[in-house]
Amino acid sequence: MKAKDTLKATGRVIKRLYGPDGKLKLEQVDENLIVTVGKNFLADWLAQASQSTYFMQHVGLGTGTTAADAADTDLETPLATRIAGTITDSLNVWQNVASFGPGVNTGAVTEAALFSANTGGTMFARQVFGVITKDAGDTLQVTWQVTFS
Repeated sequence: MKAKDTLKATGRVIKRLYGPDGKLKLEQVDENLIVTVGKNFLADWLAQASQSTYFMQHVGLGTGTTAADAADTDLETPLATRIAGTITDSLNVWQNVASFGPGVNTGAVTEAALFSANTGGTMFARQVFGVITKDAGDTLQVTWQVTFS
């Protein structure tokens, strides 16, 4: 009997909204979709002789509401600023934590995605969620986790 090994990557996004006083106002935890171009980018990135940049360091937010689809290549309605998060790993979990501080990407946020660059680049994963109203003084922390199992 042949041994079979399968590698699966699944994503999870934790959104925490903090008020100007630093107190937690809202927390959402959802699964996300790793899109086709993201899977292709990962395969290419792993094949490089050396990786000169972090993998998918940038998080973008948007106001689109159309469900995530494997064919997506960008947010539906992106907001202006992507943030470079802090990349860590623990065993089989890769994590990116990005904080959108006061005055950055305010309004009714309904989608998030991981990108290879702060503008343009390749999108790895996208998620659509219930409205998070980010006021001017709020900080929205987005923690993206990809688990390899």
